[in-house]
Amino acid sequence: MLRQTLLRSGLPAAPALLLLLAACSPGDDSADNGAAAAGPTPVLTTAPTPTAAPDGTALVPGGWDVTENASGARAVFASPDGAPDLTVACDRANRAVTITRAEAAQSAQAIRLDAGGQAVRLDLAPADGGLVAEIEPSLPIFAAFSAPDTAIALTMPDGTRMQYPTHPGIRRVFEACS
Repeated sequence: MLRQTLLRSGLPAAPALLLLLAACSPGDDSADNGAAAAGPTPVLTTAPTPTAAPDGTALVPGGWDVTENASGARAVFASPDGAPDLTVACDRANRAVTITRAEAAQSAQAIRLDAGGQAVRLDLAPADGGLVAEIEPSLPIFAAFSAPDTAIALTMPDGTRMQYPTHPGIRRVFEACS
């Protein structure tokens, strides 16, 4: 039937068929078709750095930077100007995990560390880079360092309390030495 219609129109069959097929096609807007086929371009975002602990109290401003290499792993909390404030580090050579508080103290200090409903006393000793304590990473309190919706609180000998956000990458530091 289509052939009879095309022959009656006086057009040769092949060009008439092409015109008919072209009229039925959706068109060739390659720019639009390519974009529609690929879908929307994803926008990568990061989670905002929290500014308040779950109880509403202020957190120390800054953020965590977690790195790992052949010698170990390190999570450094730095202030907005980039100065390190608190470091959790794994030294693979001796399987030691340490916490360092950047402070120019000349004598040892005992601080209270709270996280995830747990508390421990840390005896910090002066060392390069501040005050350092070796920790046992298998203690339940350190699992809270990577848990969401909690905070890491340090209470200094003078009663000053500093709270830091947790970060999921801190888990890698503990795993690197396990």
